[in-house]
Formats: sequence, C-alpha cells, structure tokens
Amino acid sequence: MLSVVVLSFNRKDALARTLRELETLLHVAGGGAGGGEIIVVDNASTDGTPAAIRAQFPRVKLIALTENVGVAGFNRGAEKARGDTLLILDDDAWPTASAVRGATALLARDEDIGAVSLLPRHPASGKAEWPHATTAQDRWPFMGCGLVVRAEAWKRVHGYEESFFLYRNDTDLSLKLLAAGYDVRFEPAWVVWHDSIAADRKPLRWLRIATRNWAWMTRRHGRGVWALAGLFVGFSWALHLAGFHPTRLAAVARGMIDGLFSSTPPLPPGVNPDGSAFERLIKLRLSPRRLATASQSAAATIASSVRHSA
Repeated sequence: MLSVVVLSFNRKDALARTLRELETLLHVAGGGAGGGEIIVVDNASTDGTPAAIRAQFPRVKLIALTENVGVAGFNRGAEKARGDTLLILDDDAWPTASAVRGATALLARDEDIGAVSLLPRHPASGKAEWPHATTAQDRWPFMGCGLVVRAEAWKRVHGYEESFFLYRNDTDLSLKLLAAGYDVRFEPAWVVWHDSIAADRKPLRWLRIATRNWAWMTRRHGRGVWALAGLFVGFSWALHLAGFHPTRLAAVARGMIDGLFSSTPPLPPGVNPDGSAFERLIKLRLSPRRLATASQSAAATIASSVRHSA
C-alpha cells in the first residue's frame, strides 16, 4: 500500500490543487476505489487550511498540529502511515502516474533500493530543477520535493532530521540512506511537478537556514578534502543567490557561521557515512553541465541585482 504524506503551511490553494491531482492519481475521490491513503500534516496554518481540507477532501487524513514544527511534520505523518511505501511531497508538488507506478514497482522488486528520487519540473514551463540530471543513476545523492521511499528504510534512518527545520533535509535523507547501506535510484523520466518560486527569489530566512543546513550536512557526511570542497560549493551557491543585496549577503553569512560553529545534529545509529556519497554529491554539482547552468543563472542574478540597484 502507498501512503502519501504531504506537509503544508499557509498554502491552502496550492495544497488543494495537489490534493485534487493526488485523488485522481490514486483513484481515491468519489467511489473510493482505493490505491492508497493521503495524509496531510498542517503545520499550524493561520489561513484556514484545516477547515478547508475537512470540507473539500473528507477522505484525506488530516493531522492538524498546534505549532509549526518544520520538517518534523513529515515525520509525524509517516508515523501514522499504514503503507509499506511512502510518497513524500511538498504541498505544491504532485507526481505523474507513471512516476508512481515505476517507482513503487521498482521498490517492490529490488529490496536493496531504499528510495527513488523523482525529477522536479515546473508545471508551467516544464523546466527541470536539475537540468544536469539526464540519465538514470544508482546511489543518487539528491532529493527534492517528491520522493518514494520504503517505509522500513525511512524508519531506520529516522526520516528527516528535525533540527534542520526546513531545507536540505531531503538531500540529507538521501545521504543517510546511502550511509545506512541502501541504494537510492534516480530516473529522469519519473517526474514530480513542482509549482515553486525560483531559489533566487526566496526570502532571507530561507537563505540563512538553507546555508546553515548545507554546512551541517557537509559536517555530517563529508570527509577530508571533499568536506572542504562541499563548504566551498555551498557558500558559493548561497552567495550567488544573494546577489549584491547587503541584507541577503548578511543572511548567508549568519547561516554559514551557524552551520560551522554550532553543534551538528548527531546521526542515527547504523548510519555511518564514509564520505563517498557526499563526494559523489559534490562531483555532480561540479559537473560541466551543472556549472554551465549555474553560470547562466548567476549571470541572470547579477543582471537583476544591477537593475534593481540602478
């Protein structure tokens, strides 16, 4: 059985769209043909999300939290899931039917695979969030807004790291699974639509926490020279997103300081990184295709910063 776990906070319209897509996908709406369960965890929204879900989607299992606990909400939802396979989604993301069929079938026939990472694409433009990822891969160290994971594997590595609160928890999960001995598969034909804003338009809090969490992730999983390379890559990426805006640069600096000098969250028992998965992550981020895409994005960010400062 497939259990879909969606986390939401103050985005009831985006969530409603995702749930409509999921109900069609799983044949839950109307006659109740089954095919899975949908669990929504609401992180103490103030926009009426819980009431809207109860009224519009009575078949959805709603967990309404009394405080915003960040990605720990995913863990609360997974604890209530009845399925042996989990589909973990942001509230603005929904997969294609072929992605769900392919990923669940793959997990069913290969017990060594702990999770399948889906390729995020924007529904309006069709643009891939990982344009460098064009071929099927084993030992894949990236994850994003949509993943299919074996429930047993999720529990073994304790799901998402709750100290992260938000951001980079998905890639950290992939690295934890690999360090626990599971394979993580990526297939670019298996798509999850992600109706999200571009990273360079994210708020200051996103920049600070994402930068801190990258440093934490590097300290948890990186070894030797690749750990140093990881810090350089993460800091360079954050500076690129900050552009020439002083307040955004300050947010990056605060995040990097927090990530380097605060206590790193401990890894669960049985998760023993040897640095190889993190090395692969950095090599992929430094691939020629990835760097070419990043250069184009950086040029656009700089041009935008110059226009706004003129």
